[in-house]
Amino acid sequence: MGPRPSSFPVSVTLREAMSAPSGPIFFKDSVAGLKPFAARDGYATEDELQRLVATHPELLRGDQMDPEDPRRWLLLGREVGIPGGAGQGDRWSIDHIFIDHGAIPTFVEVKRSSDARIRREVVGQLIEYAANAKRYWAEGHLKRLCRELLKQEPDVAVRALCGSDEAARDFWERADANLRSGNVRLIFVADRIPVELYEMALFLNEQMTHTEVLAIEIRPYAAPCGAEAFVPHVLNATLQAREVKSRNSGRRKWTEAEFFEDARRRLTPHGFDAVRKLFEFVAKTASGISWGTGAQRGSFNPKYTQMGDRSPISVFSDGTLNMNGFWMDAPYGQPLKAAAQGLFGITANERNPEVVPLSTWMTRQEALQDVLMRLLDSA
Repeated sequence: MGPRPSSFPVSVTLREAMSAPSGPIFFKDSVAGLKPFAARDGYATEDELQRLVATHPELLRGDQMDPEDPRRWLLLGREVGIPGGAGQGDRWSIDHIFIDHGAIPTFVEVKRSSDARIRREVVGQLIEYAANAKRYWAEGHLKRLCRELLKQEPDVAVRALCGSDEAARDFWERADANLRSGNVRLIFVADRIPVELYEMALFLNEQMTHTEVLAIEIRPYAAPCGAEAFVPHVLNATLQAREVKSRNSGRRKWTEAEFFEDARRRLTPHGFDAVRKLFEFVAKTASGISWGTGAQRGSFNPKYTQMGDRSPISVFSDGTLNMNGFWMDAPYGQPLKAAAQGLFGITANERNPEVVPLSTWMTRQEALQDVLMRLLDSA
């Protein structure tokens, strides 16, 4: 299956897509060949979809929200209580609270398309939840949610989420500040997003200067053998909306000069030279390089036309390297995951990039470049 567009260009396209019948998707294995997965008629219960999102947050498709710095998720809680006023007990509960590696609180409300409330009521509901959380959750509440869910101090989970000690520094303070300023994310999740909800989410996302408002479909499929497939799609993560948020949330589009100025400030001369050498290598071999939009650190992302529109690695101005095997299309993802294990001893995973500290990858830099060249030669 080829890359999907990050958003529909105009609403009429979405209307046409929603009115069209859903055909099967096909899975090929080495034994039985092609297997058809037929579209299921939604989810049996709302809890089924809620549990799916909680267990597999990668279905929220952080790469479609921000292709240059894919959002990574840490679940803070399910059915989290939200007070109705000062000094009051919890009046509502939000289906999920996540936080991403940029310390942006994310409120997720799940509905089945068969629920009539999904068309309009759910929008006001989720905005009210976020507004009351902003106003009445005490400082440190997000960290307490994480501690209660994990049954331990969340420092290890936060370092794994952020990829380095430096990126994780002041994480919960930044999370509280984001909540207070309204720099949060609201996500509607359903098996089918009605046109009315899409239109409202699109309008809000392109007009609100700090708050991101997204609609995500997770379409379920099933095969006769009992296997299941899920096709997630962020419908309204438009470039216009990302630019509005970047101007107002501290995120910005980095340049080459700004990246290396920040890297020189952060790194030892030896570490800086390693980052510069890797950049010079990919600058010669890549079809193009995109620069990240991080609020805390810059990044560069080499792209190779032969491999698709995604970057196999991301390099940050603190020296951290991300191996992006988790979101590369076949056949490129698996070799990257294997390289993370073979070169750096980092266990591959399906949800997030393999995060490699500068002190680890700079000792195997030539081998890393060889991996990229082999991938390029096989394309």
